[in-house]
Amino acid sequence: MSKVLTAQETTAVLHRILEAVEKDQRRRWVEVACAIVLSLATTASAWCAYQSTLWGGVQLYRLVAAASASRKASELNITALQHRAADASIGVTYLEAVFRGDKKLAEFLYGRFRPELKTAVDAWLKTDPMNNPDAPRSPFKMAEYVQQELLDAKHQNDLAAQQQAAAQSANETSDNYVLLTVLFASVLFFGGIGGTFQSSRLRNVVFVIALLLFAVTLAALGTLPICNE
Repeated sequence: MSKVLTAQETTAVLHRILEAVEKDQRRRWVEVACAIVLSLATTASAWCAYQSTLWGGVQLYRLVAAASASRKASELNITALQHRAADASIGVTYLEAVFRGDKKLAEFLYGRFRPELKTAVDAWLKTDPMNNPDAPRSPFKMAEYVQQELLDAKHQNDLAAQQQAAAQSANETSDNYVLLTVLFASVLFFGGIGGTFQSSRLRNVVFVIALLLFAVTLAALGTLPICNE
């Protein structure tokens, strides 16, 4: 025959059943919350990997642009040296003709000056270099002698430096996204192993660790630039 439970025993049984139901409900809430965190961490990890790849491409593009600008600067510097050598050759011959009084040859050479040299020679002759000891030693020392190729070369060098700095910045951003990818993977690890523990307290501790790590990493993600190139 079945034993008839007293009122106290019935109450105790009901309390145990209620506690079991409440524990099960709390465990379900933890599991649901953990599943949400894991899904968000997975999405964020994929986004970080995607952005890291994009920023790696930007780095490569800017390095190529920096190399191209540097190459153009070298070409312009060589062209400037060639023009300066030609200007020096024809300038010396012209001055010799002027000092000898050979006007025909001087006019012939003067008509073939590059604009930069013509401006510098005119300004230099106005300083009366034959009688003025303070006059510049040659037309090439005059402020009027400006080679556009050198200015363009400087611009290209500045552009190369800017692109190099931009490439370095893109590389750092790409590395930061890789770091966040690793951190989100850690969130997945802690969230994944939490369900393997029998102890509810231990499960909760591991879940809190995963949640805090996810929150900190997500906050760091919000500070990184998004690649739109």
